Parts: sequence; structure tokens; C-alpha cells
Amino acid sequence: MKKSLVLNTIILLSISSIIISLDFFSKIWVINNYELFEIKSINSMLNIFRIHNYGLAFSMFSNISKEHKYFLSLINTITIIILFKIISFTLYDHICYNFPYILIISGAIGNLINRLYFGFVIDFIDIHFKHWHIATFNIADISIFLGCISLLYINFSKKK
Repeated sequence: MKKSLVLNTIILLSISSIIISLDFFSKIWVINNYELFEIKSINSMLNIFRIHNYGLAFSMFSNISKEHKYFLSLINTITIIILFKIISFTLYDHICYNFPYILIISGAIGNLINRLYFGFVIDFIDIHFKHWHIATFNIADISIFLGCISLLYINFSKKK
């Protein structure tokens, strides 16, 4: 393995560890400081609002039965494995090519930890502007979102 590839791997694993840790400790902080459905206004556009997401992103499939919740954990795990396989087959010297995958994997691991430990994902970041409101999310969701946007940017900006 080339020296730059080893260095890139160490950097990517460090970034992943930081994201997973930030996500985990932020959720623990929310659990310890906020009751379920408690809202604290930070400013005119941001609230801390603790909710439990039993489904997927944006609470899709949150009304499914307990047996199907294990299926969601399985889907999450399979997604992580597939993304790791993609990275292992596309080892590039340039860190930017694998960076989006690491962001997605880190977010998926953060949410999977919640799903396996609690049976749900803890969401708490609530952004709103006037009458516009987006779904409540967490740091893992931000990581997944940024990874997807980065992946789209890299793939659509490549010269043919």
C-alpha cells in the first residue's frame, strides 16, 4: 500500500471517529438534559427539540411494527457494508473521492448505534424560518446529507 494511501486511510478513519463521537455524545447530552418533546429555543431559527425517530430519515416508516424495526437495522448495516466495499474497491490516492463515503458511513453508524441500543434514533436539531420548517435531525443526519451532496458534486463535476 502506498504511503499516501495509508495516510489518507488514517485521516478518513479519524474523521469518522470524530463524527461518530460528536453524534454519540450530543445525543447523550440531549437525553440527560431534555425530556421527550421538550423544546428549548436557541434563537429565532434554531431549537433543541428532543424526539425519538423510530423510522428512517424524516421519520419515514416510523409507524412500523417492532419486528420491522429490526429490518431497518439490517438495512442500515447492509448499507454500511456496501459503502465499505465501495471504498475498498475504489481506493484512490486523493482523499476527496472517499471522503463522501466516510461521511455517509459515519452518520449511518451513529444512527445504527442509537437504533440498536435504544430501538430508535434521537433527533434534536430543529431549524425553522418564518413558516418554513424542516424535519428534526441530528449530527449523524448532517453527516449523511453532506456526504450525499459531496458525492453528487464529485460525480457530476468530473470531466468526461
